[in-house]
Amino acid sequence: MFNASLETLSATLKTNLYGPLLLAQELVPLMKQQHYGRIVNVSSGMGQLSDMEGKSPAYRISKTALNALTRILAAETRGFNILVNSVCPGWVRTDMGGPSAERTVEQGASGIVWAATLPDDGPSGGFFRDGQPIAW
Repeated sequence: MFNASLETLSATLKTNLYGPLLLAQELVPLMKQQHYGRIVNVSSGMGQLSDMEGKSPAYRISKTALNALTRILAAETRGFNILVNSVCPGWVRTDMGGPSAERTVEQGASGIVWAATLPDDGPSGGFFRDGQPIAW
């Protein structure tokens, strides 16, 4: 049952959407001046519309919104050698993922590092896990 309070949704959006948005608003103009940059939004498979289910509605909504931000930023930075992508690190053994998570921190980070170090002709506006495209 959908039972997310507005307080929880607001706090989650502040972290997972507004934080990356505010950071981009500050840094994208500098990146445009340099004609170079990489923006990697750490998303989640739980934000995939193609696989949307119940549970954790605030988290799911925030990650879906982050994916939308990724697409918007990619479009607005086209032609400036700025690549913008979302990456799902998978279920990682962190404080949030817990000890039962299937992936190590190193495994989760590898896709993020991949996206941060893409060559100039790399993809932009995509959603990836382990360097491979996944459905939005």
